[in-house]
Amino acid sequence: MNLIDVLIQQHRDAEALFEAWRHAPDEEKPELCLRLAEALTMHSTIEERWVYPVARTVVDGPRIDFAVEEHGEMTQLLSELLSVRHDARRREATLRQLEAVAAQHMAEEEREILPRLRKMDAGAFGLSSAEIVRSASDARGAAMRQLEASAPG
Repeated sequence: MNLIDVLIQQHRDAEALFEAWRHAPDEEKPELCLRLAEALTMHSTIEERWVYPVARTVVDGPRIDFAVEEHGEMTQLLSELLSVRHDARRREATLRQLEAVAAQHMAEEEREILPRLRKMDAGAFGLSSAEIVRSASDARGAAMRQLEASAPG
């Protein structure tokens, strides 16, 4: 699977987690918060470390800058979500905000960025998609600790 296919699959996986959230009993929702934070953190890591630097060569800079800003907004919402994951009312509100930002981000990325990258040689990213996923997975633990440490409250 090439890296663009991996990213699109991660989008589908995030959508499935949001969908699972809507149908999950309340006692499962704190765990779903963690799973969502891990999935989106790993995805953002891949994009920011490997994809966006390459994307700047084929997509205008402001579009990539906006995508990075959206990642920042999602990171802030993930941190908040982790801090309120046991408070049903606040958790629901934060998750709705996060889902709206993530859905818009994924749609724009699939429409404006990823199709242009699909035409590039796989070597443009410096590592194979499997190596990138492994490296991002290794970095995810540190990123999750940082998210939890920055959680308000």
